[in-house]
Amino acid sequence: MRIVFPTFKAALFGAALLSIPIIPASSTEALPAAGPRVQLVGSASSGQTDPDLKRPLAWLIAAQNPDGSWGEEARSQHPDVATTAVAGIALLRMGHTGSRGEFQASTRRAVEYVVSAVERAPAEQVAVQAPGTLPQRKLGRNIDTYVAAQFLAEALPTLPREQRGRAEAALANCVRRIERAQAADGSFAKDGWAPLLSSAFAASALHAAATAGAPVDAKKLARADANLMDKYDDETKSFDNRESAGVELYSAAASAIAAARVRHAKPGSEEADGKMQRKAQAVAEGARTRLSDEQTLRGFGTYGGEEHVSYMMAAEAKAAVGGAEFETWSKQMRVRLAQIQRQDGTWRGDHCITSTTFCTAASLITLAIRPPSSGRAS
Repeated sequence: MRIVFPTFKAALFGAALLSIPIIPASSTEALPAAGPRVQLVGSASSGQTDPDLKRPLAWLIAAQNPDGSWGEEARSQHPDVATTAVAGIALLRMGHTGSRGEFQASTRRAVEYVVSAVERAPAEQVAVQAPGTLPQRKLGRNIDTYVAAQFLAEALPTLPREQRGRAEAALANCVRRIERAQAADGSFAKDGWAPLLSSAFAASALHAAATAGAPVDAKKLARADANLMDKYDDETKSFDNRESAGVELYSAAASAIAAARVRHAKPGSEEADGKMQRKAQAVAEGARTRLSDEQTLRGFGTYGGEEHVSYMMAAEAKAAVGGAEFETWSKQMRVRLAQIQRQDGTWRGDHCITSTTFCTAASLITLAIRPPSSGRAS
């Protein structure tokens, strides 16, 4: 049965890089060594403990191509849908929607780029982006479709009336592709360096689409969140990291955002089932511990795009709890992001997803997240 499934809004987002063949999750590909660090805005010597938001936003606006797209770096000649979508989400969350804010025109151009890409994509494929990008290499072949759906779902209610029709059709198109991609176990990806993050993107996209009014299969939603929560073992109090490149941060964040959605499920829905609710409670308690641990938060050991994605998911899960837990965690995260912010105000990854555009957009999203009761920047 397909229903419009109202749910807790989840945020997320997906990644960027460029022109390299897809590498399966089992690949032994060597990771790039972290390069020398530039002078950081929030270094201990500067005394700054809060990130600057104005310069990274200005950089993101200047980095956009005239056609509305973004790529790995400023004015990239190799843009992609995933990078464009995550940058567009950052604008939305910072208050530059399809109809409000100083940079609303940039948001509308990004929507046009993503909608056009979805419309051009062959109907028989799940992917809406040609192969060969680094978001695909690290997060799976279909990552563009998942992040596009998230962006369109969040942008749709803010668009001028004349732009909504195509955006709504493109969102429904993405939902059909995503549902078709789901495996029997509830996952959406087994390829890429950290496929669990791709499944988390897909699940969040379906929830955002349902919130925006798109018809979404409620059973597939529940199956997707159950798959993510099953990465937590209540006996060992640990998160299975076999599909997250051996990094517990990625698995804990993906499980936590799924648990947050389940705990806010509408009574009578698939996710309100007692067994799922008990699992969600256990995951939330386990994630509370792991996502407060410094070793876990360092992820792979250096800050790549996958770390920034995980911080977004964790921030969304913490915001669902709200109160002192969110305020404490948010303060610590702001200090962390201030310490790794670059001199020009941007963020860049030290491994895997190194894209300045992606990491800057992801950090802006994380910093914009607030508990529902206090409102969001978007």
